[in-house]
Amino acid sequence: MAAGSAIGMKAMSIVIGIPVGIVTKKAVERAWTAVRPGDPPRQPTERGVRWADAIAWAALSGASVVIAELMTRRSAEAAFRALTGSEPPPGKKPKVHKKAGAADMARAAATRVASNDD
Repeated sequence: MAAGSAIGMKAMSIVIGIPVGIVTKKAVERAWTAVRPGDPPRQPTERGVRWADAIAWAALSGASVVIAELMTRRSAEAAFRALTGSEPPPGKKPKVHKKAGAADMARAAATRVASNDD
């Protein structure tokens, strides 16, 4: 059942994520043109792109990606609950957590080895 629910959750995330991504892209571009004249600097390496514009576009784009991912995940979880009546499977742990977990395990192993030497 766990594999089936994970696949169902992934499918819902895709179905919900595509329109969320499209709307987010349009909203970010409209926000940029409302505040700054001209098109956003999609290629910051192009000549004539100012540092301030490149940094502002990167910050705005990054924030919008995080918000879109959050909206997609929360909406997919709500849809999963509504359709199945059960809790959705947990999301993937970020790589940072995986690395931290591996470091904790290495420290614990080193502590065990050190305590066995005594």
